[in-house]
Amino acid sequence: MTSVESLVLLGDLFERVVKPLDLGLIIQHVRSLATPVYIRHFKGFRPQTLGRKRITQSLHFEVFEKGNETVADILVLLWNQKMRHLFNAMADHVKTINENVEEVESIPDDKANEFLDDMLFRFDREDVLICVRINDVRFSPEVIARRLEGILEDAEPEEAEPVPETSEEAEPVPGTSDEAKIEVDNTEVSK
Repeated sequence: MTSVESLVLLGDLFERVVKPLDLGLIIQHVRSLATPVYIRHFKGFRPQTLGRKRITQSLHFEVFEKGNETVADILVLLWNQKMRHLFNAMADHVKTINENVEEVESIPDDKANEFLDDMLFRFDREDVLICVRINDVRFSPEVIARRLEGILEDAEPEEAEPVPETSEEAEPVPGTSDEAKIEVDNTEVSK
């Protein structure tokens, strides 16, 4: 799976990928590795004047609209460096299956659940999902959907209780008519 495909799978979590990253470092990497992107979005501006929102929008455009693999690779690299404690914890779990994590074809569901029990205890669910997606951890799609994306396959949609039919000439609730009276200091006042 490419970096672009991984980030596209995250969808709305893209901003969460960019948020912890140093803006100057992103622009520095883009300038040296993806010069046309730098010229298109950042040339002539200081990172402080661009702002996080504009930089995030530019990166979103490059990844989602243009499918720019270089920009996606930069984001994955910088996110893994910034969140190295999470990345290393996941790598340590996967190494229990095979020391060379690149050779792991799939992770059995029971092992995946064991890994996720520990990871979700120590880290935020969305950060674990980002780590799993951008590093292509070989969990089954069902485990990812159930444990990280919050989708329950077994859950059936709850049926709404039928609303009892009311007749048009229902009795009014006391105290709700237009001529409700309020007692103030033993004096009746019409509303």
